[in-house]
Amino acid sequence: MSGILGVFTFDQRPLDARLLRGLLDPMRARGPDQCATWRAPGVALAARRHEWERADGCSGDVLVVDESDLVIAADASLYYRKDLRDDLAEQDVRIGGTTPSHLILAAYRAWGERCTEHLEGDYAFIIWDREQRRVFCSRDFAGSRPLFYADLGRALVVASTQSSVVAHPDCPDDFNLAFLAEVAAGLWLPADETAYQAVSAIPAGSSLVKQAGTGARLKRHWYPPDDESGSERPFEEAALELRELLCSAVDERMAPRGVTSVWLSGGRDSPAVFGAGQHALRARRSERELRPVSISYPVGDPGREDELIAAIADSWSTPVDWLDIRGIPFFDRPAERAAGRDEPYEPLYETLHRALAQASRAQGAHVVLDGWGGDQLFGADRSYLADLLRTGRWTTLIREWRAGPSGGLRDFLRWAVKPALPPLALRAATRLRGGRRLHGHLERWMPAWMDSRLVGILAERQRRHTPPRQGKSCASYGFHFYLSAALFSRVRGWLTALGLDEGVEVRSPLFDQRIVKLAAPRPHWERRTGRDTKRLLRRAMRGLLPEQVLAPRPFPTGHIVNHFVTAMRERCPALLRGMREGSALAELGVIQPDELERSCRAYLRHGDDDVAQALFATLHTELWLRARLRSRAALPTAPTAPAVVTGAVP
Repeated sequence: MSGILGVFTFDQRPLDARLLRGLLDPMRARGPDQCATWRAPGVALAARRHEWERADGCSGDVLVVDESDLVIAADASLYYRKDLRDDLAEQDVRIGGTTPSHLILAAYRAWGERCTEHLEGDYAFIIWDREQRRVFCSRDFAGSRPLFYADLGRALVVASTQSSVVAHPDCPDDFNLAFLAEVAAGLWLPADETAYQAVSAIPAGSSLVKQAGTGARLKRHWYPPDDESGSERPFEEAALELRELLCSAVDERMAPRGVTSVWLSGGRDSPAVFGAGQHALRARRSERELRPVSISYPVGDPGREDELIAAIADSWSTPVDWLDIRGIPFFDRPAERAAGRDEPYEPLYETLHRALAQASRAQGAHVVLDGWGGDQLFGADRSYLADLLRTGRWTTLIREWRAGPSGGLRDFLRWAVKPALPPLALRAATRLRGGRRLHGHLERWMPAWMDSRLVGILAERQRRHTPPRQGKSCASYGFHFYLSAALFSRVRGWLTALGLDEGVEVRSPLFDQRIVKLAAPRPHWERRTGRDTKRLLRRAMRGLLPEQVLAPRPFPTGHIVNHFVTAMRERCPALLRGMREGSALAELGVIQPDELERSCRAYLRHGDDDVAQALFATLHTELWLRARLRSRAALPTAPTAPAVVTGAVP
């Protein structure tokens, strides 16, 4: 992973070197070792990179590639490079070098703006087409590499961090209060907004195009495959194909030499990655190593999967590098971390990810594999019960309900009724409940401490952030939602950035496009029926993982909630106490401090998980905002209520 920058004025004015240094400095953490800048009249491209990322298999040893008519700065790791080179040879396109940047430029020569259809990898890039005087930027569908921009009229600024974009002297730094409120409330987030009104994010799976005299144009180049088309391939055949695809996906993402680390749990996803990788190494008689890092939980803790992890590692005669959860603080210098964070969002288990990354570095690895994608592609929630109810399959519904986790009327309403209710029915139910909102399936809870003047605006924005249903079944919509909702791709980018902070590049073999295409049309019963989940993935791993790992489980394992709950009860009240007076969020009209304090006291009495997660989000947004306001040297005057409300809505 790298930091990349593009500045375009589309005229002949030279760009000042001091300006470029000022824009590159905020992304120093993405590459303190190497920096390169290319300049021409009215155009500049630059990149920062860690020394270890110059190796083969990462972004490569050329930071900015100049091929006369085309110039590129890329933050990219590409996979299936041989397939891409073969496709380019068929197009009679010459490849100017071996790095991902050279391959992307060759793909752009061959297919223009549709080049992304031929790329498999984790990437963000900026291309300057000198002949067309056109900027073309793009991101991969998973969102692993961020890219932000500001179209400032006289200039277009594109960078890996929003801090670099807003550092441009022509870029206003007014906060986007609605976005900050959504982050602080733990709500769904938009694909293209940021904490600053003038700065936008290029959404995952999208491209940005701009030419002189035109506005910047966003174009989506990736959509989730149709999951209701159905697959005629029998279960056993599909499992065999999945096994082959996953082995290839892991092989492509492992470091070309030395140690690759895998963050191994005792669940289904990362074990599948580990088993497929070991199988690929053995089949190729490779000298590369795949070594697990795992977290140990005490006996009786719902997060404990130690015995399953040990069985997986023993089956491949591989030692595990263990971390003790009791040695990993949940809150680790939160104010200091917030000051160094580019965006206000704080991943819930940041400290666990950092500890895993540090352990991977101790192994000598710079490349890490995880199980991201397994839940989205091969698991499912219980909303398929609503399909059974609305289609009158009562017998099947009763059987499935009894086979699943035990629950009362509230759980039945949650899974069998609410997913099928249209918005009109939810609004009618809210009126019947005297105004107490009945939340829809996949709708996030609105914290009571959000400023009442913002609640209606946030509710409307949440509807816009939610992928449209478009006649899909409840089960199909759930699959589509988890591949489409912008929060997940944004979280992916934040987690990979955490890894980079600690010196590793995190890759996700299960989120390979070939695997996504295979998984999408598979029937829902392969994802979940009763308590049984991820049947296709488990079948694909038969013979590569121990039977005790693949067997159905009477209850879910690996619930790491105790670590969170304990920390919230012990530390959060003291951390939130400072928000009673002088809260930056309150000054900006985002929260009500008195209600926040009441909700915190109620949480300590009753322990509601929704409240805890929202308290966590509010705390970290507050810390991020305070750090930014301190850098401006003074807290701004609180805006009036109309300014907060109208200024928050695009």
